[in-house]
Amino acid sequence: MSPSATSILNDFNTFFFSYGIKVIVSIAVFIVAYYFAKYTFKFLEISARKMKRPLKYPNTSFTMIKVSYLSIATLIMLGIFNINLWPILASLGVVGLVVGLALQQPLGNFFSGLMIFVTDAVNEGEALDIDGTSGVIYAIKLNHTIVDTWDGKRIYIPNTKVWSSKVIKFWPKVARRVEMEIGVPYSLNSQELAKITGILKKVTDEESLVYKGDNYSKEENYGPVSNYATFEGFGASSINFKLRFWVLRKDYFDAIEKVAVDIYKAFEIANISIPFNQLDVHVDGKIG
Repeated sequence: MSPSATSILNDFNTFFFSYGIKVIVSIAVFIVAYYFAKYTFKFLEISARKMKRPLKYPNTSFTMIKVSYLSIATLIMLGIFNINLWPILASLGVVGLVVGLALQQPLGNFFSGLMIFVTDAVNEGEALDIDGTSGVIYAIKLNHTIVDTWDGKRIYIPNTKVWSSKVIKFWPKVARRVEMEIGVPYSLNSQELAKITGILKKVTDEESLVYKGDNYSKEENYGPVSNYATFEGFGASSINFKLRFWVLRKDYFDAIEKVAVDIYKAFEIANISIPFNQLDVHVDGKIG
C-alpha cells in the first residue's frame, strides 16, 4: 500500500472513530427517544382507559410527549459532541436579535398552544367555530390547532389566533336548543289560532327524539330544560310562531327532521295549511 493510501486510511479511521461513532450513537439516541415516547403514550392511554378516564386529547398528548423525549435526546447529542451552546449564543449578537424577531410568531404560537393545552380552552373532538372557521378539532399541535371542517377540509389555524379569537362551542353540554319557525295562514279564526301553541307543544312532548331533561346529572352536563312555543308576530304572508326544543348531540339532525314531519302531520289533522309568500297584484283601468 502506498504512503498516500495509508495516510488516507489513517485519516478515515481517525475521522470515523472521532465523529462517525458519535453520529451513529446520536442517531440511535433519537430512535430510542421516539420509541420511548410512543410506548409512554401507549402506557398512559391504557392506564387512562383502565381508570375509565380516557385522554381528552390523545393526538396533542402524543405530540407533547414526543417533543419532551426528543428535547432530551437533543441535549444528549450535544453532550456527545461536547458542544457548549452558551458561547455560540453569546457570539450571535445582532444575528441573534434578527433570529429572535424571525421566531417571534412561532414562539408566540408555541406558548399559546401551551396555554390552550393547560386551560382546556379547546379540546380534541369538540365541534366549534374559531373566528369563522367551523368544524371539529382534530388535534392541538405546538404551533397550530388542526380543524376538520364540515365539508371534509383540514385547516391549520395558528395557536395565537385560536387563543386570541372568539371561540363558539356548539356542544358545551350534551343537549342543545333548536329554534324552528312556523307560519300559519291568516284564514284561521281566533279559536283555531289559540290552539297553535298547544299543538306545537304536544309535538315536542310526544316526540321521543326531543330531550326532556331526563337523567339529570351535573357530571354528564345533563340538566333541566324547557321546550315551548311562542307567538312571534304578524308576518307579510303568515302569522308566525317559534318552537324551541332541546336535542341531544347524537340526535341533532334526526330530531329536527322528525319534529318537522310531526308538525306537518299535526297540522294536516287539524286542517291547518302552512302558507307561502304570496303577492296580490291589483290592476286599475283597462288592459289592451
